[in-house]
Amino acid sequence: MSYLKEELYQLVRNDSRFFDFIQEHAIDGLSYQNNAQEWKNPKLCLTLGYKNQETLQKNNDGSHLQDLNSFKKIDINSDTDLSLLHTQQFAHKNGTTISMLCKTLAVKNEKGEVISILKGFTKINTPNQPTLKDKKIEEQVEKLQKQEDFIEKINSAASIGYWDFNLIKQQIHWSSMTKVIHEVPKDYEPQLETAIDFFKEGESRNKITATIEIAISKGQAFDLELQLKTAKNNSRWVRSIGQSVIKDGKCIRIYGTFQDITLAKENHIALLQEKEKLQSVIHATNSGTWEWNIQTGETHHSELWAKIIGYRLDELHPITTEKWEKLVHPDDIQLSKSRMDDCFEKKTEYYNCEYRLKHRDGSWVWVLDKGKIISWTDDGSPLMMFGTHTDISEQKMIIQRNIMFIEQTPNAIAMFDIEMNYLAASEKWKKEYKLIDREIIGKSHYEIFPEISDEWKEIHQKCLAGTSFKNDEDKFIKKDGELQWLEWEVKPWYNDKGVVAGLIMYTADITARKKTEEQLRISEEAFRGNFENAAIGMALLNEKGQWLKVNQNFCNLLGYSDKELMKLTLQDITHPDDLEADLKLLNELIIGERKFYHLEKKYICKDGSIINIILAASLVRDANNKPLYFISQIIDITQQKKADLNLAEALSKIQGILDASTHVSIIETDINGTITTFNKGAENLLGYSKSEILNKKTPIIIHIKDEIEKRKLEISNEPSDSIHDFSVFTYEANKGNFDTREWTYIKKNGTQFPVQLTVTSIKTNGEITGYLGIAVDISSLKEAEKEIQSLLHVTKDQNERLKNFTHIVSHNLRSHSGNMAMMLDLLIYENPEFAKNEFIELLGVASNNLKETIQHLNEVVLINTSIKDNLVNLNLNNYFESALTNINILAINANVTIVNQINPDIMIQGVPAYLDSILLNFLTNGIKYKSEERDSYIKMHCTEEDQYIILHIEDNGIGIDLKKNRNKLFGMYKTFHNNTDARGIGLFITKNQIEAIGGKIEVNSELNKGTTFKIYFKNEKN
Repeated sequence: MSYLKEELYQLVRNDSRFFDFIQEHAIDGLSYQNNAQEWKNPKLCLTLGYKNQETLQKNNDGSHLQDLNSFKKIDINSDTDLSLLHTQQFAHKNGTTISMLCKTLAVKNEKGEVISILKGFTKINTPNQPTLKDKKIEEQVEKLQKQEDFIEKINSAASIGYWDFNLIKQQIHWSSMTKVIHEVPKDYEPQLETAIDFFKEGESRNKITATIEIAISKGQAFDLELQLKTAKNNSRWVRSIGQSVIKDGKCIRIYGTFQDITLAKENHIALLQEKEKLQSVIHATNSGTWEWNIQTGETHHSELWAKIIGYRLDELHPITTEKWEKLVHPDDIQLSKSRMDDCFEKKTEYYNCEYRLKHRDGSWVWVLDKGKIISWTDDGSPLMMFGTHTDISEQKMIIQRNIMFIEQTPNAIAMFDIEMNYLAASEKWKKEYKLIDREIIGKSHYEIFPEISDEWKEIHQKCLAGTSFKNDEDKFIKKDGELQWLEWEVKPWYNDKGVVAGLIMYTADITARKKTEEQLRISEEAFRGNFENAAIGMALLNEKGQWLKVNQNFCNLLGYSDKELMKLTLQDITHPDDLEADLKLLNELIIGERKFYHLEKKYICKDGSIINIILAASLVRDANNKPLYFISQIIDITQQKKADLNLAEALSKIQGILDASTHVSIIETDINGTITTFNKGAENLLGYSKSEILNKKTPIIIHIKDEIEKRKLEISNEPSDSIHDFSVFTYEANKGNFDTREWTYIKKNGTQFPVQLTVTSIKTNGEITGYLGIAVDISSLKEAEKEIQSLLHVTKDQNERLKNFTHIVSHNLRSHSGNMAMMLDLLIYENPEFAKNEFIELLGVASNNLKETIQHLNEVVLINTSIKDNLVNLNLNNYFESALTNINILAINANVTIVNQINPDIMIQGVPAYLDSILLNFLTNGIKYKSEERDSYIKMHCTEEDQYIILHIEDNGIGIDLKKNRNKLFGMYKTFHNNTDARGIGLFITKNQIEAIGGKIEVNSELNKGTTFKIYFKNEKN
């Protein structure tokens, strides 16, 4: 009859009703029977004094029974005795009579026919039989109550209630959790007429109505996800599971469970929305997508992937590795495989490669292929990879045109990609750097010239970040030791999306010019030292223009010796263009119309070169007022002329930059605010033309009045009417500072947009003569900030949901572990011999370990959700010494002395991990921002104030300008020095940690003197 035992155990596992029945009504035994057989459990046998079922069956001849045959065979297809609680008397093996309450439970098939019954027995105390002790009865009752409470807690943790609809009585019953889900009072009694109104009108209400009708008419079970409107008008998603009870072919009852699944449902909906957003983004970039199972070779491609090369996806399916290699240009396959291998070997996180694919029409299409391995096998092999394909053919054509231009230019120019690999180089570049016979295209610049300094590499990296560099004279020492002078310029070049794609480098060898200039400098020094202490050329000449006397300075100026020059006349060395004017002025001196004159003119030197000079001439007369000779002073202004030309060229370039800055507004004003410069970028951003603005308007017309008034209040305590509108922009500039802040510009058409405006003064000879304002449209940045705030809000919400999920998981795990322990106890109770079984013992140990683990998990959840309620007492000095040990090497290497003056007995309240992090952050900051001008130290001591222990951390480092940075000192991503590794996150995290454990932080700092932080910890005594 073991099959009856297995059949009963299967019922218990699949239907909780049988489990509940056994717990409540089978305290002293149970039996399970069908029309042919009956099985009694060991507990019932022991209750009647027998060891097992066979002995009971053998000895039970009926002589021991008084009222009823204890195991009468009843018709299980009849309802007789199947739902009654009645008394049965049994004959004990020792001859006594035992009275027991018998409760029956019918087991029915899908047609509603009874196929077997389950009986539960509980002994009744009588004067003629032994009684259970009161203590044991109380223990049984307490055990049953705990089981009931435990099940209720499980349902509560999982937000599961139950319901019952009695069709005979037309009554509805809701459990307490079901009422909680509906947000109704505990004493609320659901009514048949109004219960349906809780379901959201429309799909949910129609679905439950139709489902209940089918359950009543056909007895069909159901499992639905529906929306409710609670009594408090909140919307919730619920899962409703229902089962019909059929009697005599008619549904008499429907019962089931009710579970709140709002969180799971909303998460599912949000996930679908995010997926749709991702697909929209990918589609908007006009990129194809691909997915590759690297281990099986299976691939999935989007329709757009195939469209890029002129195919439909079904025309290429399946896309294997071999088929892909046939589409790739033969010259590009190796590059792609090499980049892919770097990903496989984890040398790089992302795969990124440009190569050509064959189009359906036979042409080659350039694509940018990007991808990332998103999962790995257990042995570390790549498993799944996802990526995108973007058509960059047009961009490549533009680059190719640039390459052709560079290759044909007569100057020394080279073009590089973002990784400093050669894309193109002019013939002069190759000639000057001796690369004529070398293949350099595609190779790294650093491979071609391994001796390049770190300084140059830094210039390259900054240029690739968008900064241009130029030097008119730069000195280099070549590998052979030879000195070389270069004029050079490095500028980034951009792709069609405005992103830096590489750099262009121009160089010119000016060594010969520098040598000439150096020789001229030496010659001039010798000239000044040997010519009668005169710093300029001087000469005497007669009325005919003949030289009477010249100094060495003048000779050197023209390249003649004094003897050679004495044989020449003024007319011989004066440039023909200037001769007439010079002679005319000389004649005016002679006839007395002027006493002297100044003339800018050109001289022809001995070697035929032309120099520019300023001539100052006067006439010396004799006693009869007749002309005696002319005194000439000659100043060489050739270099000044060149400088003027260079200045004009520079001004031209500046004007070109102003005109080229089409997306940056550059506005210059005079001292009164009248606009004197209005570049192309300003025209584009604001909609005004130069003719409408220049010398007519002030910047006031493009600003919002309210922002100007607000700035007035910020910079003065006087009434705002006493401050001129334009002065709000020049307030900081007048103090010698750059003023950078955000304003709102108003276009000509009245629309507004945010800008970041930097205003500085323009000075001439130390005096302010005007102001320059450079503004950048930051509309996209503001939108990005809004998006970040939105993402932060979503993240916070998701964190809250994750915390709730953690609670649910911990409770559910505890429920299942409790069930496991209970079933194990039941098994040992019914089969005591199993108690010594090795596997049962191991299972008991595992069950207890699981219970302990779940307890630990609950403790972690409690701590993580309530830090302030789980603070522990910590010895501050011990934690400081531990932190000092961790950073001691850093302090030694940086020559920073750390002084610990903390009382060893001071105790604070906190979280160990947080205290470690706080101390390490302040110590490393004190080391990182030390001063190079003095011996550095970090000192720590404590004071006590009210309920706080105050830790003072003092250093003599470079300090912080609190006037400018106090309000943003503890902000996220805020930095105040030029350290390249500064990220602006340390003080933000530390402040949050201190506040999380009930403390606060204060700071005093002065630039170039040092900083003192005061950290308030909760006193252990309080």
